[in-house]
Amino acid sequence: ITSGTFSPTLGYSIALARVPAGIGETAIVQIRNREMPVKVTKPVFVRNGKAVA
Repeated sequence: ITSGTFSPTLGYSIALARVPAGIGETAIVQIRNREMPVKVTKPVFVRNGKAVA
């Protein structure tokens, strides 16, 4: 995990990470000494409530 935070817009935590998996695949990452399953997605950035490509 390179960075992470809670997203008040989504209502759950989000993170950026470098993983050896493609978009749509799943991976296992270590967060605070625990392994967590994650889904790899394309990053989406939001400005003024709208997705920015």
